[in-house]
Amino acid sequence: SAAARAPIADVFVPSKLFEIGIGTVWMSRHLPDGRYAAVGILVDTFCLGVKNALYKIFEPSEYPGFLVGIQGDPTQTLERTDAACARKLVEAALAYAKDLGFDPHPDFRIARLIFGDIDPAECPAEFTFGHNGKPLYINGPDESPAMQRRILKQLEQRCGPGGSDFFLEVRGGETVV
Repeated sequence: SAAARAPIADVFVPSKLFEIGIGTVWMSRHLPDGRYAAVGILVDTFCLGVKNALYKIFEPSEYPGFLVGIQGDPTQTLERTDAACARKLVEAALAYAKDLGFDPHPDFRIARLIFGDIDPAECPAEFTFGHNGKPLYINGPDESPAMQRRILKQLEQRCGPGGSDFFLEVRGGETVV
């Protein structure tokens, strides 16, 4: 609960989030005892909303290394953003996915507490989800063939035949569809 009211330290979003469809939104707050509370929320803007979330408390000496680590990720360039826009982005992704029938990762229940007193209505940005006007499911490395089938079935039930697209990476010779 202290993190929900502590001063905001840093907020980052991937600069090409809506082009690549997936990336981690990072937010941290400076706690009264000098430590930092940080969350990373893996957002899928094409389909699934919040795919993963993590929450960690950093000692003051660890925090600079954490920042170097997330900013040094070669798969995504991060840019600073306003906390209201980060919250609005995450909550809009949640709503988009919920409309498709998908729930957020269970760890989001705790990670979301960092948003605390931030008002998403203060963000003037508007976000458009999906890809080319419809959901696009791209499987992740931790999604089993059974999970992939469930996601594709849910999309077909919700969007109808041809109402969504998918791209599946085949691993180990297993075909999903």
